[in-house]
Amino acid sequence: MRVVVCCLLAGWATTALAANPLNSLQNLQSKHRELQQQFRTEAEGIVSQSAPSVRTEVENEVRHRLEWLTRGEHRRTPLPKDVQADIPLSLPAEERAWRMQLKKAETNYAQQLYLLSRRVLYAKYPGFAFQLVREAATFDPDHAQARRVLGFVRHGNEWVTPFAARMLKQQNVWHDRFGWLPRSSIDRYNAGERQVNGRWMTADQEAEVRRDFRYAWQIRTDHYLVKTNYDLEEGVRLAVALEAFHDAFHELFAGFFNTPEQMEKMFQSVSAAARQSDKPFVVHFYREKAEYVTRLERDFPQIAATNGFYQTNERIVHFFHDPKANNEATLFHEATHQLFYECHPGNRLIGETAHFWVIEGIACYMESFQARDGGIMLGDPAYIRFAGARHNALNEGYYVPLRELASMGTREFQNVPMPALASNYTQSAGLTWFLMDYEEGRYREFLVDHLTQLYSPIDRVRLQAAGLDDLTGVDYEELDRQYLEFLKAHAGIPVSSNAN
Repeated sequence: MRVVVCCLLAGWATTALAANPLNSLQNLQSKHRELQQQFRTEAEGIVSQSAPSVRTEVENEVRHRLEWLTRGEHRRTPLPKDVQADIPLSLPAEERAWRMQLKKAETNYAQQLYLLSRRVLYAKYPGFAFQLVREAATFDPDHAQARRVLGFVRHGNEWVTPFAARMLKQQNVWHDRFGWLPRSSIDRYNAGERQVNGRWMTADQEAEVRRDFRYAWQIRTDHYLVKTNYDLEEGVRLAVALEAFHDAFHELFAGFFNTPEQMEKMFQSVSAAARQSDKPFVVHFYREKAEYVTRLERDFPQIAATNGFYQTNERIVHFFHDPKANNEATLFHEATHQLFYECHPGNRLIGETAHFWVIEGIACYMESFQARDGGIMLGDPAYIRFAGARHNALNEGYYVPLRELASMGTREFQNVPMPALASNYTQSAGLTWFLMDYEEGRYREFLVDHLTQLYSPIDRVRLQAAGLDDLTGVDYEELDRQYLEFLKAHAGIPVSSNAN
């Protein structure tokens, strides 16, 4: 998935959602479920009508197709890179018949999803609209309009990003271990040679040069520039993980980055993908903590107490290799701050006077992002932050009412003494999980609206951001009650193995 980013230019979200009753979203979600059931019924009909000689094969294929519908909305199967081949004429008649039927059913379903996404967009639910576009591309990978909205262009018989298309035209090739390389250098890299400033040397010699962060490896991808003196292959792996994170992030928070009017232009434009920015997000990954501390302690004396840091004035995420920690969770936390903040070029204070909890809460929630089993997972109830929120509230009786938490600006929130500060971070993660996932995302668009105001480049909008009670039409005390019910519904789930 590649989502085109168009930064919010004004305070659209302050009123857009308020004009739409919650029932509107529920009705659109109901229509989505209706389309899913229609496709399921049609696919199961293809199985029952298939010839006995091929029925087992048809059942397996249909089961694979229907699995996505039950995997949860935050899990995504990667879209295929290659344009889909035609069903061969040489296939046996019975096999070709059911494959043609299934392909037609998928194509029709994808088109219905795309048409529904337009209705959803018109109702001003851009995040849900992007979800539908992504689902359409899953069932019809060559749906040209869906691919365009998701930020792809066709290059020969492949769907690629505009950045990848440029690299390929320049005779570069993506290598899973080394990143982008000139096609002419692939064999020498595979043989253990490395090129530094035009000179060829051994991998060990290069590693010695790269230990000095001034000469660190630089891995460029569609949206990121990762600079590291730890290891080239680990840098490439993290860059790939960041790309998957970026794609999921921009689909999930489409309403933050695009007004419905901007998204309408994206749906209509034949060159929407071409509007992607050439300026990458910058990440520095240090070989050890000592380098990280040395680099930042002059400006941030307390930096040694942190595992990662997003530096807003330089717009760089800093973190280091820690063999005992979940490095990716730290990276995704800081990358969340970076993606929200860098939507606008101006420097500004975020959450200075109120609502600071949600700034950290959303970053903690996004730590739960995982790429696994050929797809992605976000908001796993077993993630350690959410398990901690359940334990604190249900077992320890620790809970700061949302009205009180929302009144805290940056200083009030961060000056709470330990261990209460840690508990407040944990609660913030839990509350964000609730707002993102409660009742099929009932409050998700309102949370996105809230974040849009808090990160706005317009001082008046940012400093007078509406509270979640006003945005949702549900008072804080009722949100408290629903949150505790939500936690109880997930009680007893063990902590996942990706704990940090």
